[in-house]
Amino acid sequence: MDLMLKAEQLTARSKTLSQKVATYNQRIVAEGDSLGEEVSLLQKSIQQAKSDAEGAGEESRYILDELETPQMIFRGHGPGGDLRKLLKQKQPSLLAWLLGPRTNVISVRRNESIRLKEEYHAFRDKMGVIMFVIGASLSLGLHNAQLRSQAHEAFTLTPPFMVGVQVFLCWMLYLYTALALRENVLKVNGSSIRPWWIHHHYWSIATCMILLTLPVDSPAVQVCVKKELWWSAFQGGLMLLQNRYQRRRMYTRIALGKNSAMDVVSGESSGGQGQLLILYPLLFALQLLEIWIGGEMMLMTWRSLLSAEGYLDMEAHDSDLRGSRGVFLAGVLTFYMGVLNMGNTLATLYDKQTAKRLARKRSYATISAGNSPTKAAGSPASSSPRKDQ
Repeated sequence: MDLMLKAEQLTARSKTLSQKVATYNQRIVAEGDSLGEEVSLLQKSIQQAKSDAEGAGEESRYILDELETPQMIFRGHGPGGDLRKLLKQKQPSLLAWLLGPRTNVISVRRNESIRLKEEYHAFRDKMGVIMFVIGASLSLGLHNAQLRSQAHEAFTLTPPFMVGVQVFLCWMLYLYTALALRENVLKVNGSSIRPWWIHHHYWSIATCMILLTLPVDSPAVQVCVKKELWWSAFQGGLMLLQNRYQRRRMYTRIALGKNSAMDVVSGESSGGQGQLLILYPLLFALQLLEIWIGGEMMLMTWRSLLSAEGYLDMEAHDSDLRGSRGVFLAGVLTFYMGVLNMGNTLATLYDKQTAKRLARKRSYATISAGNSPTKAAGSPASSSPRKDQ
Protein backbone atom coordinates (compact mmCIF):
# COMPACT_ATOMS: atom_id res chain seq x y z
CA MET A 1 0.00 0.00 0.00
CA ASP A 2 2.84 2.37 0.84
CA LEU A 3 4.49 1.66 -2.52
CA MET A 4 1.25 2.39 -4.38
CA LEU A 5 0.85 5.68 -2.52
CA LYS A 6 4.45 6.61 -3.33
CA ALA A 7 3.87 5.82 -7.02
CA GLU A 8 0.76 8.03 -7.07
CA GLN A 9 2.69 10.85 -5.41
CA LEU A 10 5.46 10.58 -8.03
CA THR A 11 2.84 10.72 -10.79
CA ALA A 12 1.34 13.88 -9.28
CA ARG A 13 4.79 15.48 -8.90
CA SER A 14 5.66 14.65 -12.52
CA LYS A 15 2.44 16.24 -13.78
CA THR A 16 3.00 19.35 -11.66
CA LEU A 17 6.59 19.75 -12.79
CA SER A 18 5.64 19.18 -16.44
CA GLN A 19 2.98 21.89 -16.14
CA LYS A 20 5.54 24.28 -14.64
CA VAL A 21 7.91 23.61 -17.54
CA ALA A 22 5.10 24.18 -20.07
CA THR A 23 4.23 27.50 -18.40
CA TYR A 24 7.90 28.49 -18.36
CA ASN A 25 8.27 27.70 -22.06
CA GLN A 26 5.15 29.72 -22.92
CA ARG A 27 6.47 32.68 -20.92
CA ILE A 28 9.87 32.45 -22.63
CA VAL A 29 8.25 32.43 -26.09
CA ALA A 30 5.97 35.36 -25.23
CA GLU A 31 8.81 37.43 -23.75
CA GLY A 32 11.07 36.56 -26.67
CA ASP A 33 8.48 37.73 -29.20
CA SER A 34 7.90 40.93 -27.25
CA LEU A 35 11.64 41.66 -27.00
CA GLY A 36 12.02 40.89 -30.71
CA GLU A 37 9.45 43.56 -31.57
CA GLU A 38 11.26 46.06 -29.33
CA VAL A 39 14.60 45.23 -30.97
CA SER A 40 13.06 45.68 -34.42
CA LEU A 41 11.65 49.08 -33.42
CA LEU A 42 15.02 50.10 -31.96
CA GLN A 43 16.80 49.12 -35.17
CA LYS A 44 14.40 51.23 -37.24
CA SER A 45 14.78 54.16 -34.85
CA ILE A 46 18.59 54.05 -35.07
CA GLN A 47 18.45 53.89 -38.87
CA GLN A 48 16.01 56.81 -38.98
CA ALA A 49 18.16 58.83 -36.58
CA LYS A 50 21.24 58.23 -38.76
CA SER A 51 19.32 59.29 -41.85
CA ASP A 52 18.12 62.49 -40.13
CA ALA A 53 21.60 63.24 -38.74
CA GLU A 54 23.21 63.13 -42.19
CA GLY A 55 21.25 66.25 -43.15
CA ALA A 56 21.76 68.10 -39.89
CA GLY A 57 24.50 70.40 -41.23
CA GLU A 58 27.36 71.30 -38.91
CA GLU A 59 25.94 69.22 -36.04
CA SER A 60 25.90 66.08 -38.18
CA ARG A 61 29.39 64.96 -37.11
CA TYR A 62 28.58 65.16 -33.41
CA ILE A 63 25.20 63.45 -33.75
CA LEU A 64 26.62 60.57 -35.81
CA ASP A 65 29.42 60.20 -33.29
CA GLU A 66 26.85 59.96 -30.49
CA LEU A 67 24.80 57.42 -32.47
CA GLU A 68 27.82 55.09 -32.57
CA THR A 69 27.14 54.14 -28.94
CA PRO A 70 23.61 52.70 -29.45
CA GLN A 71 24.79 51.00 -32.63
CA MET A 72 27.67 49.29 -30.81
CA ILE A 73 25.34 48.18 -28.01
CA PHE A 74 22.88 46.89 -30.60
CA ARG A 75 25.68 44.84 -32.26
CA GLY A 76 26.76 43.14 -29.03
CA HIS A 77 28.77 45.56 -26.88
CA GLY A 78 26.11 45.68 -24.15
CA PRO A 79 25.40 43.24 -21.31
CA GLY A 80 22.65 41.54 -23.33
CA GLY A 81 24.96 40.57 -26.17
CA ASP A 82 24.01 40.96 -29.82
CA LEU A 83 20.40 42.17 -29.95
CA ARG A 84 20.08 41.11 -33.59
CA LYS A 85 19.69 37.52 -32.40
CA LEU A 86 16.12 38.35 -31.35
CA LEU A 87 15.19 39.45 -34.86
CA LYS A 88 13.74 37.05 -37.39
CA GLN A 89 16.77 36.19 -39.52
CA LYS A 90 17.07 34.21 -42.70
CA GLN A 91 18.85 30.92 -42.12
CA PRO A 92 22.26 30.77 -43.85
CA SER A 93 22.13 28.62 -46.99
CA LEU A 94 24.54 25.94 -45.73
CA LEU A 95 22.65 25.51 -42.44
CA ALA A 96 19.31 25.40 -44.25
CA TRP A 97 20.66 22.82 -46.68
CA LEU A 98 22.29 20.53 -44.11
CA LEU A 99 20.06 21.04 -41.06
CA GLY A 100 16.80 22.26 -42.56
CA PRO A 101 15.40 25.79 -42.99
CA ARG A 102 13.44 25.68 -39.70
CA THR A 103 16.28 24.50 -37.47
CA ASN A 104 17.08 27.05 -34.77
CA VAL A 105 20.80 27.38 -34.01
CA ILE A 106 20.57 30.69 -32.11
CA SER A 107 21.70 30.55 -28.49
CA VAL A 108 19.89 33.21 -26.45
CA ARG A 109 21.93 32.67 -23.27
CA ARG A 110 25.14 34.70 -23.36
CA ASN A 111 27.33 32.06 -21.67
CA GLU A 112 26.28 29.44 -24.23
CA SER A 113 27.13 31.81 -27.09
CA ILE A 114 30.58 32.46 -25.59
CA ARG A 115 31.05 28.68 -25.27
CA LEU A 116 30.33 28.32 -29.00
CA LYS A 117 33.11 30.80 -29.73
CA GLU A 118 35.58 29.06 -27.42
CA GLU A 119 34.77 25.69 -29.01
CA TYR A 120 35.47 27.22 -32.42
CA HIS A 121 38.87 28.50 -31.28
CA ALA A 122 39.75 25.13 -29.72
CA PHE A 123 38.72 23.37 -32.95
CA ARG A 124 40.97 25.65 -34.99
CA ASP A 125 43.86 24.97 -32.59
CA LYS A 126 43.59 21.20 -33.12
CA MET A 127 43.02 21.45 -36.86
CA GLY A 128 45.99 23.80 -37.30
CA VAL A 129 48.33 21.28 -35.68
CA ILE A 130 47.00 18.42 -37.84
CA MET A 131 47.18 20.45 -41.04
CA PHE A 132 50.76 21.53 -40.38
CA VAL A 133 52.10 18.15 -39.26
CA ILE A 134 50.34 15.93 -41.82
CA GLY A 135 50.81 18.37 -44.70
CA ALA A 136 54.53 18.76 -44.05
CA SER A 137 55.02 15.01 -43.46
CA LEU A 138 53.30 13.99 -46.71
CA SER A 139 55.18 16.65 -48.64
CA LEU A 140 58.54 15.46 -47.30
CA GLY A 141 57.54 11.84 -47.93
CA LEU A 142 56.64 12.50 -51.57
CA HIS A 143 59.86 14.46 -52.06
CA ASN A 144 61.89 11.57 -50.65
CA ALA A 145 59.97 9.12 -52.87
CA GLN A 146 60.80 11.25 -55.92
CA LEU A 147 64.50 11.23 -55.03
CA ARG A 148 64.40 7.43 -54.66
CA SER A 149 62.67 7.12 -58.02
CA GLN A 150 65.28 9.32 -59.73
CA ALA A 151 68.02 7.18 -58.18
CA HIS A 152 66.24 4.03 -59.52
CA GLU A 153 65.95 2.59 -56.02
CA ALA A 154 63.41 -0.06 -55.11
CA PHE A 155 60.46 0.65 -52.81
CA THR A 156 59.98 4.37 -53.39
CA LEU A 157 56.75 4.19 -51.29
CA THR A 158 54.97 6.54 -53.68
CA PRO A 159 51.67 4.56 -53.66
CA PRO A 160 51.28 4.63 -49.84
CA PHE A 161 52.05 8.33 -49.77
CA MET A 162 49.48 9.03 -52.52
CA VAL A 163 46.91 7.06 -50.48
CA GLY A 164 47.87 9.30 -47.57
CA VAL A 165 47.27 12.32 -49.79
CA GLN A 166 43.78 11.05 -50.63
CA VAL A 167 43.00 10.56 -46.94
CA PHE A 168 44.38 14.03 -46.21
CA LEU A 169 42.13 15.54 -48.90
CA CYS A 170 39.12 13.78 -47.33
CA TRP A 171 40.12 15.27 -43.98
CA MET A 172 40.48 18.73 -45.58
CA LEU A 173 36.98 18.31 -47.00
CA TYR A 174 35.72 17.63 -43.46
CA LEU A 175 37.75 20.56 -42.07
CA TYR A 176 36.38 23.18 -44.46
CA THR A 177 32.82 21.87 -44.10
CA ALA A 178 33.09 21.98 -40.29
CA LEU A 179 34.60 25.48 -40.34
CA ALA A 180 31.86 26.74 -42.67
CA LEU A 181 29.16 25.24 -40.41
CA ARG A 182 30.67 26.62 -37.21
CA GLU A 183 31.21 30.10 -38.69
CA ASN A 184 27.64 30.23 -40.00
CA VAL A 185 26.36 29.34 -36.53
CA LEU A 186 28.63 31.95 -34.93
CA LYS A 187 27.52 34.59 -37.42
CA VAL A 188 23.81 34.18 -36.59
CA ASN A 189 24.81 34.31 -32.91
CA GLY A 190 26.44 37.72 -33.23
CA SER A 191 30.05 37.11 -34.34
CA SER A 192 31.45 39.64 -36.77
CA ILE A 193 32.61 37.33 -39.57
CA ARG A 194 33.33 38.63 -43.05
CA PRO A 195 31.24 36.85 -45.72
CA TRP A 196 34.39 35.98 -47.64
CA TRP A 197 35.75 33.89 -44.74
CA ILE A 198 32.78 31.56 -45.12
CA HIS A 199 32.73 31.71 -48.94
CA HIS A 200 36.42 30.81 -48.95
CA HIS A 201 35.55 27.53 -47.24
CA TYR A 202 32.96 26.78 -49.92
CA TRP A 203 35.51 27.24 -52.69
CA SER A 204 38.05 25.17 -50.73
CA ILE A 205 35.47 22.36 -50.45
CA ALA A 206 34.99 22.48 -54.23
CA THR A 207 38.77 22.34 -54.80
CA CYS A 208 39.18 19.32 -52.51
CA MET A 209 36.32 17.53 -54.25
CA ILE A 210 37.93 18.12 -57.66
CA LEU A 211 41.33 16.84 -56.51
CA LEU A 212 39.72 13.75 -54.96
CA THR A 213 38.19 12.76 -58.32
CA LEU A 214 41.48 12.90 -60.25
CA PRO A 215 43.66 9.86 -60.99
CA VAL A 216 46.55 9.61 -58.53
CA ASP A 217 48.92 8.25 -61.20
CA SER A 218 48.53 11.40 -63.31
CA PRO A 219 51.86 13.30 -63.60
CA ALA A 220 49.98 16.62 -63.51
CA VAL A 221 48.15 15.58 -60.34
CA GLN A 222 51.35 14.50 -58.61
CA VAL A 223 53.01 17.86 -59.35
CA CYS A 224 49.90 19.73 -58.19
CA VAL A 225 49.60 17.72 -54.97
CA LYS A 226 53.15 18.50 -53.89
CA LYS A 227 52.55 22.23 -54.22
CA GLU A 228 49.18 22.05 -52.43
CA LEU A 229 50.73 20.10 -49.55
CA TRP A 230 53.42 22.73 -48.97
CA TRP A 231 50.77 25.43 -49.03
CA SER A 232 48.58 23.49 -46.57
CA ALA A 233 51.51 23.12 -44.15
CA PHE A 234 52.17 26.87 -44.38
CA GLN A 235 48.48 27.57 -43.81
CA GLY A 236 48.38 25.27 -40.77
CA GLY A 237 51.40 26.99 -39.22
CA LEU A 238 49.89 30.42 -39.79
CA MET A 239 46.60 29.26 -38.28
CA LEU A 240 48.45 28.25 -35.11
CA LEU A 241 50.16 31.66 -34.91
CA GLN A 242 46.87 33.47 -35.45
CA ASN A 243 45.08 31.44 -32.82
CA ARG A 244 47.80 31.91 -30.21
CA TYR A 245 48.62 35.60 -30.58
CA GLN A 246 45.47 36.95 -32.20
CA ARG A 247 43.25 35.57 -29.44
CA ARG A 248 45.15 37.50 -26.78
CA ARG A 249 44.82 40.62 -28.90
CA MET A 250 41.09 39.95 -29.33
CA TYR A 251 40.53 39.67 -25.57
CA THR A 252 42.29 43.03 -25.09
CA ARG A 253 40.11 44.65 -27.76
CA ILE A 254 36.97 43.19 -26.15
CA ALA A 255 38.04 44.60 -22.76
CA LEU A 256 38.59 48.02 -24.38
CA GLY A 257 35.17 47.88 -26.08
CA LYS A 258 36.61 47.75 -29.62
CA ASN A 259 35.15 44.29 -30.29
CA SER A 260 32.09 42.49 -29.01
CA ALA A 261 32.41 39.40 -26.81
CA MET A 262 31.34 37.15 -29.72
CA ASP A 263 33.98 38.32 -32.21
CA VAL A 264 36.47 35.66 -33.30
CA VAL A 265 40.03 35.72 -34.61
CA SER A 266 40.41 36.34 -38.33
CA GLY A 267 40.17 33.65 -41.00
CA GLU A 268 43.13 31.38 -41.62
CA SER A 269 43.79 32.85 -45.09
CA SER A 270 42.89 36.54 -44.77
CA GLY A 271 43.22 39.32 -42.23
CA GLY A 272 40.49 40.66 -39.98
CA GLN A 273 39.73 43.47 -37.55
CA GLY A 274 42.35 43.63 -34.80
CA GLN A 275 44.88 41.65 -36.82
CA LEU A 276 48.41 41.88 -35.41
CA LEU A 277 50.61 43.86 -37.79
CA ILE A 278 53.44 41.31 -37.48
CA LEU A 279 51.18 38.66 -39.05
CA TYR A 280 50.41 40.68 -42.17
CA PRO A 281 53.72 39.82 -43.93
CA LEU A 282 53.03 36.12 -43.30
CA LEU A 283 49.47 36.51 -44.57
CA PHE A 284 50.62 38.24 -47.74
CA ALA A 285 53.29 35.57 -48.25
CA LEU A 286 50.64 32.85 -47.90
CA GLN A 287 48.33 34.61 -50.35
CA LEU A 288 51.10 35.25 -52.89
CA LEU A 289 52.09 31.59 -52.65
CA GLU A 290 48.45 30.59 -53.25
CA ILE A 291 48.24 32.88 -56.29
CA TRP A 292 51.55 31.56 -57.63
CA ILE A 293 50.51 27.91 -57.17
CA GLY A 294 47.17 28.52 -58.86
CA GLY A 295 48.78 30.39 -61.74
CA GLU A 296 51.43 27.73 -62.26
CA MET A 297 48.80 24.97 -62.24
CA MET A 298 46.88 26.82 -64.97
CA LEU A 299 49.97 27.56 -67.08
CA MET A 300 51.10 23.94 -66.80
CA THR A 301 47.82 22.41 -67.98
CA TRP A 302 45.87 24.95 -70.08
CA ARG A 303 46.84 23.25 -73.36
CA SER A 304 44.84 20.18 -72.34
CA LEU A 305 41.67 22.22 -72.85
CA LEU A 306 42.43 22.71 -76.55
CA SER A 307 42.21 19.04 -77.43
CA ALA A 308 38.77 17.76 -78.48
CA GLU A 309 39.60 14.32 -77.08
CA GLY A 310 37.85 13.32 -73.88
CA TYR A 311 34.93 15.75 -73.99
CA LEU A 312 32.34 13.54 -75.71
CA ASP A 313 34.17 10.22 -75.52
CA MET A 314 36.70 8.52 -73.28
CA GLU A 315 40.30 9.61 -73.80
CA ALA A 316 43.09 7.17 -74.65
CA HIS A 317 44.31 4.92 -71.84
CA ASP A 318 47.76 6.52 -71.71
CA SER A 319 46.40 10.09 -71.95
CA ASP A 320 46.72 12.55 -69.09
CA LEU A 321 43.89 14.82 -70.29
CA ARG A 322 41.58 14.05 -67.38
CA GLY A 323 44.21 14.77 -64.76
CA SER A 324 45.47 17.88 -66.55
CA ARG A 325 42.00 19.35 -66.99
CA GLY A 326 41.14 18.70 -63.35
CA VAL A 327 44.39 20.33 -62.25
CA PHE A 328 43.59 23.35 -64.45
CA LEU A 329 40.18 23.74 -62.82
CA ALA A 330 41.69 23.36 -59.34
CA GLY A 331 44.30 25.97 -60.33
CA VAL A 332 41.59 28.43 -61.37
CA LEU A 333 39.89 28.06 -57.98
CA THR A 334 43.20 28.33 -56.11
CA PHE A 335 44.17 31.48 -58.03
CA TYR A 336 40.71 32.97 -57.45
CA MET A 337 40.86 32.30 -53.70
CA GLY A 338 44.35 33.79 -53.45
CA VAL A 339 43.29 37.00 -55.19
CA LEU A 340 40.15 37.38 -53.06
CA ASN A 341 42.09 36.59 -49.86
CA MET A 342 44.57 39.34 -50.67
CA GLY A 343 41.76 41.73 -51.60
CA ASN A 344 40.04 41.15 -48.26
CA THR A 345 43.29 41.61 -46.36
CA LEU A 346 43.95 44.90 -48.18
CA ALA A 347 40.37 45.98 -47.45
CA THR A 348 40.97 45.25 -43.76
CA LEU A 349 44.14 47.36 -43.78
CA TYR A 350 42.27 50.18 -45.52
CA ASP A 351 39.45 50.04 -42.98
CA LYS A 352 41.98 50.09 -40.14
CA GLN A 353 43.71 53.19 -41.55
CA THR A 354 40.37 54.89 -42.25
CA ALA A 355 39.24 54.28 -38.66
CA LYS A 356 42.49 55.75 -37.32
CA ARG A 357 42.14 58.77 -39.60
CA LEU A 358 38.54 59.40 -38.49
CA ALA A 359 39.57 59.02 -34.85
CA ARG A 360 42.28 61.66 -35.32
CA LYS A 361 39.83 64.02 -37.03
CA ARG A 362 37.33 63.61 -34.20
CA SER A 363 40.06 64.21 -31.65
CA TYR A 364 41.19 67.40 -33.41
CA ALA A 365 37.55 68.55 -33.71
CA THR A 366 36.97 67.95 -30.01
CA ILE A 367 40.09 69.93 -29.06
CA SER A 368 39.14 72.78 -31.41
CA ALA A 369 35.59 72.85 -30.07
CA GLY A 370 36.90 72.93 -26.51
CA ASN A 371 39.08 75.96 -27.26
CA SER A 372 36.39 77.91 -29.17
CA PRO A 373 33.98 80.44 -27.61
CA THR A 374 30.95 78.38 -28.68
CA LYS A 375 32.06 75.64 -26.28
CA ALA A 376 31.35 77.92 -23.33
CA ALA A 377 28.04 79.03 -24.86
CA GLY A 378 26.71 75.47 -24.73
CA SER A 379 27.14 74.28 -28.33
CA PRO A 380 26.45 70.64 -29.36
CA ALA A 381 30.12 69.93 -28.82
CA SER A 382 29.72 70.66 -25.11
CA SER A 383 26.70 68.47 -24.68
CA SER A 384 27.75 65.48 -26.82
CA PRO A 385 30.15 63.03 -25.14
CA ARG A 386 33.01 61.89 -27.34
CA LYS A 387 33.75 58.17 -27.63
CA ASP A 388 37.45 58.73 -28.09
CA GLN A 389 37.90 60.63 -24.84
